[in-house]
Amino acid sequence: RCLGSKPKGTPGTTSTASGGAGVMQGTQLFPPAPEADRPESPRKVDVRPSSSASGRGMETPRPSSQQSEMGSSTGMARRHSGFNLQLNRQTTVFKEKKPKKRETPKCLKLLGAFMDGPYMSLVSVSLTLWALLGDDIRLLATNKPADSAFNIITLVCLSFFAIEIVLASICKQDYIFGFFFILDCVSTASLVLDLTWVIDNLTSTDLESDSAGGLQTAQVGAFGRIVRVLRLIRIVKIYKAVSEKFFAELKKNAVQAGEEEDEWDRDDDTKDKNGEDKPRESAVGKKLVMSTTRRVIILVLTMLLIYPLLSVSSFHENITSGAFGVDDVFEQFTTVWQTADAGSNASTADRQNYELSLLRYLYYHNWFLYNNACNGNEDSSCSQYKSHIFWLGFAGKAKTYPQLKPYTAVARPNSSVVATWDTQASNANTVYQLGSYPQEAQDSLSNSWDIDCMYGGWKHLGASLLKEKIYGTVDYVVRCPHDLRHTEHFAMRPKQITQTQFEDYHIVFFYDARPYVKADAGNNMLLTGFICLVLTLATMLFTKDANQLVLRPVDSMIEKVNVIRDNPLAAMKLADDEFKSEQIRKHRAAKKGIYEVWLDRFHLGIMARSAEWTYAQLCGSEQDDTAMMETAVLEKTIIKLGSLLALGFGEAGASIVADNMQGLDSAGVNAMVPGSKIECIIGSARICDFSTATEVLQGKVMTFVNQIAEIVHGLVNEFHGAPNKNSGDRFLLIWRLGTFSPHQQMRLADMAMISFIRILGCCHNSKVLAEYREHPGLMQRLGSSCRVNLTFGLHSGWAIEGAVGSEFKIDASYLSPNVSIAESIEDATRIYNVSLIASETVVGCCSKKMAGMCRLIDKVHMKGSKDPFTLFTFDLDWYRVKVKEFPTKLEWSVRQRFKARQIMESAKEKKWAEDLDPVQTFILDSQDVNCMRKLYTEEFLQLFNMGYQNYSQGEWEVAQRLLRETQAKFGFDDGPSGALLAFMAAESRGSDSIGILEAPPTWTGVRKL
Repeated sequence: RCLGSKPKGTPGTTSTASGGAGVMQGTQLFPPAPEADRPESPRKVDVRPSSSASGRGMETPRPSSQQSEMGSSTGMARRHSGFNLQLNRQTTVFKEKKPKKRETPKCLKLLGAFMDGPYMSLVSVSLTLWALLGDDIRLLATNKPADSAFNIITLVCLSFFAIEIVLASICKQDYIFGFFFILDCVSTASLVLDLTWVIDNLTSTDLESDSAGGLQTAQVGAFGRIVRVLRLIRIVKIYKAVSEKFFAELKKNAVQAGEEEDEWDRDDDTKDKNGEDKPRESAVGKKLVMSTTRRVIILVLTMLLIYPLLSVSSFHENITSGAFGVDDVFEQFTTVWQTADAGSNASTADRQNYELSLLRYLYYHNWFLYNNACNGNEDSSCSQYKSHIFWLGFAGKAKTYPQLKPYTAVARPNSSVVATWDTQASNANTVYQLGSYPQEAQDSLSNSWDIDCMYGGWKHLGASLLKEKIYGTVDYVVRCPHDLRHTEHFAMRPKQITQTQFEDYHIVFFYDARPYVKADAGNNMLLTGFICLVLTLATMLFTKDANQLVLRPVDSMIEKVNVIRDNPLAAMKLADDEFKSEQIRKHRAAKKGIYEVWLDRFHLGIMARSAEWTYAQLCGSEQDDTAMMETAVLEKTIIKLGSLLALGFGEAGASIVADNMQGLDSAGVNAMVPGSKIECIIGSARICDFSTATEVLQGKVMTFVNQIAEIVHGLVNEFHGAPNKNSGDRFLLIWRLGTFSPHQQMRLADMAMISFIRILGCCHNSKVLAEYREHPGLMQRLGSSCRVNLTFGLHSGWAIEGAVGSEFKIDASYLSPNVSIAESIEDATRIYNVSLIASETVVGCCSKKMAGMCRLIDKVHMKGSKDPFTLFTFDLDWYRVKVKEFPTKLEWSVRQRFKARQIMESAKEKKWAEDLDPVQTFILDSQDVNCMRKLYTEEFLQLFNMGYQNYSQGEWEVAQRLLRETQAKFGFDDGPSGALLAFMAAESRGSDSIGILEAPPTWTGVRKL
């Protein structure tokens, strides 16, 4: 629609047969711009040429198989059908099939993203904390009836972690059967030990192996605590990610008090935010971090496992007060029982000795004293022990409850004796306080011992001091020992008796170990937190130096290499970002002394320096001396090499760099990458009188060219073009159309025209280039009115983008007949004496506003083009542009150039904004452009149009009169009018000397140029 469209209103008006004045009516001078909503006509797969009366020649519709490749949205009907058709048929010549990488299925990617997502992480952290602390919370805050609820929660955690392991094995590489896989499996399996029915079956309550069962219980508990430490691995991994994010946000949002806002403190508005902000972890970094973490974990777990085995316990069960006292009580009871069993009453002294021994033993391990008077009183002597008697009675292996009842009847003390002893014990002023019993406990002790319990396979009959609730003292009723968890009680039985006596009958005292279990659970929670802290700090300290000196620089380098590999043109952005980081570090380091003085004024300097040193030791610091590290030098070298690649190869060479950096199997370089066919707008700019300038300036000609190139390249880049090749006096400039929509292509065509117009204006108002007007050598060779001037040509079509050259030297460029046509169009500016000429393929793509300002000057047939096409110019009188003076002189430096690039990049992005009209903003509202177009009035354009239409239709005599009038009436020499007059004079069959011009009989309105 754009490149092949024929301008409406082309030659179609005739003149009088007598050769009188031809009157042009109803003609349309400017071609209409394509409308985005114009329906496309269906294309047919047909290569047969179709001719038309208007001389459009052959037009080759593109086969449907090529529409997707070339972009059907461009809607550009190609000329040069023969070459174009042959290239379309041989598209495979320019494309090399590469082996496809094995891509991860989308479902696995989504699963991996879900596994690493915030919701999954939140649930995992919550359940991990519960797995670490849940069992201790159960022992610390609840009693045995609540175990069922805790078992359900433990099963939920077990199921969640098992599912997590399965999903991680599916979606994460190198996880299954790896180190962390084994740790996760072991830590998940360790949750089984938190199930009460499992641990109850593992621990023995058989009275025949009572001591062995206690040892087994302790070993299982210790093993469970150690294995539970493995679950801290989850906390370490989560803490690492959270800490990195926290410190990054802290560093980003840190605002120092009293600091004046500086340009380096503000966020960079031009920073790209649509990509991955966080650098990807390199394979080296990942391997080293995993290896270091693995060693730290193994070290800590080995210490936890080996240290208890090498330590000697100072606890001896048989030399405690409970073990000694139970033998004394049973010995006194045996004396009383033997007398009672013989059928006689025991002596008063024996009875008193027994009751004294029993009550002293009970009050020495007074449950009520510890849980009332000693609770929270660490200075009290009774607070030294955390287990006290709550149940007493008799047990026998083969005895029945009726057979045990006589023993309990003899063993229970008299109520009056208990009351008297309680009064004496409570009033005694002894070092070790004995305390008192509440009345309910005294009654339980002096009344019948009739509570029967089955424990360890043996029948037990006795009394419980906690058989009923006592306000403010007993809130959980314990009638039998099995009402408590197996870890919350233990039994004291006489040891100084024979095995036969032990199995026949013996007295037994059960101790309430809940205070000890709660204290142990609290200590376990502190130990868990301490181990978590140790693991985290150890991992950070072990990896700090490696991260700071090697891994972070390596990760940063690999990330930059990946960015350059994906988009080689992004290297310049990396260089700007790196320079900004350097300036920020220098800026903050320079201001650091101010804050130290301020803090020292309030005597806070040493605290700030201590905090800074601690942070540096744990998390690493950015010191200036790291800039001289080899890793820093290598990183900056990568950025510089990437920037030089981007500058040297440009947009055309981006695919060469990207293709060579994609391959990891070999270090070889294949510069001869097959080319690719693209649709683009091709611009050619030429420096006028360049050979003369070269001879005069000689060694300074490079500076001369670079000063012009800075304007040309800068404005072309600002208007979304790509400078490609500088060949002496000529610049090749490209606007890639790609897969842009018709509206975007129209905007690119407008910006291509605008960039050339503004380049011309900037070259003539530049004070730097204006200095060459007074150069003596140039004035001598070119005259006193010499100026630095450029001419431009614009054409649109296909081109092959790729490497041109050999293994010794290549250039990234574009090959196509359309490139030659663009250069030929630029050469035509000397024939028509204008600054800018654009072909109909470009003007047809422009907006109506831009196309309406272009003047149709001729229809020509050029070498390289099979079909003729029309030429348009944008009228500009650059002699009217005045040199701009700036009030201050800018001293260019690296920092100033960085700021200039940031401003230009921001301005470049704004030109894509939908609310910006580039033609209105940069052409109609521009003072320089309006000044250059002041001479070209509407009357002049209409008069030239009538002259051109008569010229096109063969009425050369009328055309001669009209075109001469355009030069005489408006007071300036119009280049296109003079070119048409000169051509008609040279080609006319008549005599120009007598004013009679006649078109040749073969004239079709097309000039061979």
